[in-house]
Amino acid sequence: RIQALENMLDAGPRGLGVPAASRAQWAALAGEPAFARVIRDAEKLIGKPLPVWSDEAYLDFSKTGRRSEGEKMMRARRGRLAPLVGAECLEDKGRFLPEIERMLREYLREPTWTLAAHDGDLGSFKGTDHTIDLTSSSVAYKLAQVLWLLGARLDAGVRDEVIAEIEKRVFTPFRASLRGEKRHWWMETTNNWNPVCLAGTVGAALAILPGRTDRAVFAAAGEHYSVNYLKGYTKDGYCSEGIGYWNYGMSNYLLLREHLWQATRGQVDLFRDERVREVALYGVRMEICGGVFPAIADCRPDSRPSEQILRYCSLALGLGLEAHEKAWDPRRPRDLITTPMEVFPNSLTARAGGRSAGELGLRSWFEEAGVLVCRPAPDARVALGAVFKGGHNDEHHNHNDVGSFSIALGGRKPVGDPGGPYVYNSRTFSRERYTAFKLFSSIGHPVPVVDGKAQEEGRKAAAKVLQTAFEDDADRMILDLRAAYDVKGLRRLDRAFVLKRGDAPAVGVKDVFEAEAPIRFESALTTRAKWKKLSANALEFSIEGVVLRCEIDTAGAAFDISSETIEEDCIPFERIALRLLHPAPSGSVTLRFTPAP
Repeated sequence: RIQALENMLDAGPRGLGVPAASRAQWAALAGEPAFARVIRDAEKLIGKPLPVWSDEAYLDFSKTGRRSEGEKMMRARRGRLAPLVGAECLEDKGRFLPEIERMLREYLREPTWTLAAHDGDLGSFKGTDHTIDLTSSSVAYKLAQVLWLLGARLDAGVRDEVIAEIEKRVFTPFRASLRGEKRHWWMETTNNWNPVCLAGTVGAALAILPGRTDRAVFAAAGEHYSVNYLKGYTKDGYCSEGIGYWNYGMSNYLLLREHLWQATRGQVDLFRDERVREVALYGVRMEICGGVFPAIADCRPDSRPSEQILRYCSLALGLGLEAHEKAWDPRRPRDLITTPMEVFPNSLTARAGGRSAGELGLRSWFEEAGVLVCRPAPDARVALGAVFKGGHNDEHHNHNDVGSFSIALGGRKPVGDPGGPYVYNSRTFSRERYTAFKLFSSIGHPVPVVDGKAQEEGRKAAAKVLQTAFEDDADRMILDLRAAYDVKGLRRLDRAFVLKRGDAPAVGVKDVFEAEAPIRFESALTTRAKWKKLSANALEFSIEGVVLRCEIDTAGAAFDISSETIEEDCIPFERIALRLLHPAPSGSVTLRFTPAP
């Protein structure tokens, strides 16, 4: 395959977009108002001191487990190259080159481009054993794009230094992995790390490595190992990482696809894999209603699919997502990789139309994942929808959330999954993930606590779909949740979901349990809305003018309502516990949600 790819590649390297030497194309771009502003913005950066590199901030993670200080320091040093390089390409007067070369030398003097959280033995920091991660691969790609875009305009010595550092920090350890001398786990993983690191590493290689055979090796590796990313999705395209990480992974997968496509003149196309279409449609199929998406796993509460990704995939695959194609304007200055890719001829040029993805419909059913998205009818007077989740507790960026749900009403989400943290630390992905944090455990989700026990972690803690019924007036699903709880003598734990449409829309969630001996039982709700008790068995949730009511039915069993605020590196939210007061061998808790009249 390497040999075949070698015959497809040009004699010299090729980045995304066209070099600054292609004056007609860059001059035309300079005449557009959005790009004229790039020059004005870049002028303000000339001579402006770059935030200093701090070993102390970087090493804070290895001392305290905090990621924020070091990563904040590293981020502050990024972002200058894009406007400076863009301005030089647009203007072509050479006045930004000294500043660009100063920036490049600053990056080369950094001891590492790898995040401290991914440099456990500090081998990258010490320069003894460089490890490729999300950040180092991205930095390498951006620096390689600078060399591709500016070419001989840059000082030859600076160019050589940049190439040498990318070789040392990224290319050499990658080649060692291909030879089996070093392991980069992300090459075989099925989550977002795979396309992110591959796009950066392979893209940088295609942009600057002079040898055609050498570039063919990297191209073959990108083609071969990126298949693992698609394996992380179910056959119907469900992404267990959630919308936020779908954005991250797919944005880089399409960059890898585009770069390989351009480098081989369309002879290599990762989108020929039949699985890509379903993966691409995940972004639209997860919408509940009114622009509301569930915050499953670690994705943030406000996560929504990238219009850039949806536009690209729609055009490349002929999905016919016209609204999303129009929602993203590609002719805007953004960064050193996607901007050149989008504004100059690419695989999407002159492509339009094709097979339509069809109407979104009343529901999206991801059968393998056990996730059901229920939407109101298009002509519904009240836009009430919900997401019901089965799944298991060994998913990517997993939360112990088997049986969880979210409700959308009028473009808001008054009740449901809280989503993930805004900040990670050393314990986030450690063995303490589900014990040190309520956010990641089932305590932070609207699921039961059974006889005092939260859900177990692992693949065996899985929901079994007992029944589904999909009709125009209502969608129903019943899950068996027993496997998620290590409770001796638990004979039955069913959770039934229903979304009723029509003139009196409602969402129902009913738990039924049976055990060999009396057990304690507690249901829960999670919310960021304002809430209050309307009565002993009714609650009201209000958020930005939207009001949702919840009626509680425990079949006559006494219960109490209590709440606590959970704030663990996330937007605070309330967990409302609905606790049966007396142990019982059987019982039920029914929640009925309706829009306030």
